Amino acid sequence: MASIPSILVEFIQRATSLIARSERGIATLIIRDDTNEEFDIKKYTSIPEADADSALYTSDNLQQIRDVLTFAPYMTYVVRIGTEGTLADALAIIERNVKTGWIGVANAKTEDAAALVSWIKAKEQRQIYYRAVVYNGAAPDNKQIVNFASPKVTFADARGEKTGDWYVASLIGILASCNIKRGSTNYLCSNLVHVEETEDNEAAVEAGKLVLYNADVDEVRILSGCNSLTTTNGTTATEDMQYIETVEAMNLIADDIRAVFRDVYLGNYRNNLDNQMLFIASVNAYFRELAQPGTDVLDREYDNLADIDVEAQRSAWLGTGKDEVAEWDADKVKKMAFKRSVFIAANIKILGSMENLKFTVNMA
Repeated sequence: MASIPSILVEFIQRATSLIARSERGIATLIIRDDTNEEFDIKKYTSIPEADADSALYTSDNLQQIRDVLTFAPYMTYVVRIGTEGTLADALAIIERNVKTGWIGVANAKTEDAAALVSWIKAKEQRQIYYRAVVYNGAAPDNKQIVNFASPKVTFADARGEKTGDWYVASLIGILASCNIKRGSTNYLCSNLVHVEETEDNEAAVEAGKLVLYNADVDEVRILSGCNSLTTTNGTTATEDMQYIETVEAMNLIADDIRAVFRDVYLGNYRNNLDNQMLFIASVNAYFRELAQPGTDVLDREYDNLADIDVEAQRSAWLGTGKDEVAEWDADKVKKMAFKRSVFIAANIKILGSMENLKFTVNMA
């Protein structure tokens, strides 16, 4: 029976793979604005570009667009819906125009967080990876969603003190800018001079909340670059996956593998061992690039290698009723490609940023 070709990239802590780096620093801000109803999406790369369109927005919305651009993401999309529009309207626009990136809602309504969380999770189930920042969401418990929880922030400009939801726009700009280049822990929130901290910042982080702290006079930083994932199982949801930078790399991995397989291999090569090894060789070559000094996505002291997933391929054959497959050695399994399916597994080590220091000084 014919079936739609599918590429399943399943992330387990020790089974990931990566093909190509691409421009990932995309932020999408959803606004409700009736000032000009002749457009539903705009894109900007700088504050002057947005200021040139100032007549299209209310002053509050323009300011939050500027907040995103303050942190220089690669690209910022502004998705406009009417003041009575639903989040579903905005998400439909995003789906048609934006492939990936960070999503936030300016001055979100109460129901927006739940709707955005639900959409992000549904997309993740289909292996389409968007990320979002919500404000005080109801325990999203998902690695693609950041749950911001600082009660109030004080901007360095004339706005002064605002409720924490006003900082969602800045956060999607920060996280898009960090991308996979650096972690967001200890990131300087340069447009703030003070934050009202949560009653217990450590407990908030443990509960999957991203919070800010006052690092010094007029200096506010991100305490820990964590997402909202709290339920771990040691395999598909691990402690490492509670960090935004790890998930950014994982998403890049999944997206790029699918893109390369689809564009280069899908339908173009017969499914045999030689062609599978061509694909694996390209994966491993890219692993080596990612481990080079200056790139440092993968640990160059670790053997970052992909190969045919022998046990997955054996199981596929056994599922057809071929009991003799249980006796095949690994080489035999590799040679016997399974119908139209390619089973690849990889062991890699994604590098995290330095965060914890233990420095012991022994005095003579």
